[in-house]
Amino acid sequence: MINNFVEAKIVKSWISDEKELAFIDVRETAQHTAGHPIFSISIPFSKFEINIEKLLPNKNTRIVLFDNNDGISETTYKLAKNLKYINIFILRNGVDGWKSSKFHLFDGINVASKSFGELVEKKFNTPSITASQLFQKQKEKRDIIILDGRPFDEYNKMSIPGSVCCPNAEIPFRISELIKSSNTEIIINCAGRTRSIIGAQALINFGIKNKVYALENGTQGWFLANLKLDHGKIKFLDKTPKNEKINELRNKIVNLLENKVEIIDFNQAQKLINDKNITTYVFDVRTSSNQKNKLSKLRNVPGGQLVQATDKYIGVLKSHVIVFDDGDLVRAGMTALWLKKMNYHCYVVNESPERMKNLNLKHNLNFRTKPINLIKLENLKNLKDTPIFDIRNSFDYCKKRIKKSVWTNRLIIKKDMTHYHESIILITDDLPKASLIISDLQEKDPKYMIQVYHWNETDVEHYLDYIDTTEVELDEKFIDFNFHTHLRHQGNKEHAKNYLKWETDLIKNMDEEERRFFR
Repeated sequence: MINNFVEAKIVKSWISDEKELAFIDVRETAQHTAGHPIFSISIPFSKFEINIEKLLPNKNTRIVLFDNNDGISETTYKLAKNLKYINIFILRNGVDGWKSSKFHLFDGINVASKSFGELVEKKFNTPSITASQLFQKQKEKRDIIILDGRPFDEYNKMSIPGSVCCPNAEIPFRISELIKSSNTEIIINCAGRTRSIIGAQALINFGIKNKVYALENGTQGWFLANLKLDHGKIKFLDKTPKNEKINELRNKIVNLLENKVEIIDFNQAQKLINDKNITTYVFDVRTSSNQKNKLSKLRNVPGGQLVQATDKYIGVLKSHVIVFDDGDLVRAGMTALWLKKMNYHCYVVNESPERMKNLNLKHNLNFRTKPINLIKLENLKNLKDTPIFDIRNSFDYCKKRIKKSVWTNRLIIKKDMTHYHESIILITDDLPKASLIISDLQEKDPKYMIQVYHWNETDVEHYLDYIDTTEVELDEKFIDFNFHTHLRHQGNKEHAKNYLKWETDLIKNMDEEERRFFR
């Protein structure tokens, strides 16, 4: 019998105290994005054991789980206990308990980061420029630079004509390679608002003399102004400043970090990691991906993304975050200064990446994928009467699937377990995710015969007779999908307007305590 239930008002007070807290929504993605507390993170039950240890490396962390008041928190409580977490609570009555305490639920994703961006603009009066004003400057052939602060894959998909990709944390480090004169104006854009604001304000905070603007509403604002976007562009600012310039930039960031963010060495970093009373994350915040293999155990998350989608990488509020770059300290320093304002304890490491790979991260992973009975696609013809359940992302299922297969996920299977046949086939592109379902079913009845086909596109092309490519419409039964203004990605203007209104309204929906959480 679990008796570690806690009231919403207590959890709200825990968010504002000095101790670490992981506030975890164990509902599926569609449920999370339809409304959740602002400082909660999403770890859906369907991938709970796989993701919790990545997001919560310290087993002593104070944890609060919540659901739709449907018993899933109790299930995940036991799963977390099995993974050796020891300080776990459940929010009484789930999201209903939060609502009945008159606390707001926020829809969408990366809500804390997005709200932070809006607060930054309000606090610093970050200068902005509209799409029409920028277009006019281009027509007049004014001396301007447009930098897209998003990762390359997003830039490549769609971009402002004439822009260059330079992910946010790289901008203060590399911008000197582009500036022609002190009269050159710099415009930073993203897809919406947050990275435009943070990218522009970072340059201003860094002390650049040029005029800097955030492009209001990013590529969506451009599209809504009926201006044409580019697609498939490959301009990427990867010029590295000369050594003399790097030293100048380094001295500048060291001055900015003074009394705000501590610069530490290898031994101090290891000491933080070794401390079992705190949660410590280590990130390589460079955008260059050529170091990824060498530093595979150290997570590479470009600094701009770490600020823009913090809850995707950092699962514990008020935790400790160590960041590093090539030793210039600019990219790590600017990232750390933002994360500090987001109420994390931040450190910049003054060490080379080569030295950093010797850190012992002390991650104690208890989750193991269980053995799986794999079959080939051609075997399906001999298993005509066996039910086929597809557990891939519903977005992929809706485009292409094996004939007569039914989409499902772990939560749906758990709720309908009594109806399952003794023999089933699972289709997956994620074997650990399949292993969780196998464990659930075999725990209920060890006699369950579960065979798994590991989805392979090359395979599928050879057996098109088995494949159904009729487009299936995404609807509410696909609980793993983020429906929040999702049609903006397909050029739906109404969804684009709704998304931008959602971003600008975030501050209005925050209470005073939530605003004060940020520094």
